[in-house]
Amino acid sequence: MNNYNFEGQPDGDWDDRGDLSWQEYDWQQYLARHEAEVEKFIDLYNRLKDQPDHIDEVAHQMGWDAEDWSVSDSDEEDYLSDSDDEEQDDASAEDFDPYTILRHPVYIVVRGLYRYLRRMWSHALMNGTVKGDAKTSWAYAQMLGEGETHATLALQSLDMGDFQLAVCQIKLALDAVNRTFTLLPHITSGKTPAEQLMEGEIRTRLFDLREVCLRVMNDCREELRRKGGDRPE
Repeated sequence: MNNYNFEGQPDGDWDDRGDLSWQEYDWQQYLARHEAEVEKFIDLYNRLKDQPDHIDEVAHQMGWDAEDWSVSDSDEEDYLSDSDDEEQDDASAEDFDPYTILRHPVYIVVRGLYRYLRRMWSHALMNGTVKGDAKTSWAYAQMLGEGETHATLALQSLDMGDFQLAVCQIKLALDAVNRTFTLLPHITSGKTPAEQLMEGEIRTRLFDLREVCLRVMNDCREELRRKGGDRPE
């Protein structure tokens, strides 16, 4: 997989590919490949979530290098010179897809974790695993939506090169994750084995979403300091 920066384009010889001329069918296939990538992440995550440093291990098995997670572009030339041969050997049809935010590793992680949280909650409600009231269920669903939206907007801000805005958006995403934590005692009693299992699964993913938010925020601040653009809050 190509290395991604946060300037709106992945690194590589994209200029040589000319103007993109895709029809509706081509974009539908592109979106289908993206959906398959998200589902691949969900499957790997579910199998590796109990291992130490499972986020990084999943990223490794997804084919993402450390640079794919980093906001900084200070060492990208060195990275590219070291990895060009390897990338050429591992080239696939996906490498010829145009870059959009959908291909960003952090977006796939956020999308996958939130998708599975919604999937678990829907399954629990339909099967009677939990019997929360409608108001609490709505609040929980709302927090899931807000967290994913703010995280996505933060990545979009990074793509535009606006690190300050990205920090503000990721703070909102982190706040939504923290507020989701506070709802857990109200959506499940934890009295039955099924409830305890579900609560543990939810907590694991929320902790990982918090970790991803903190990584993005810290990288943004480091990049701002490097560029001399960080200001006291």
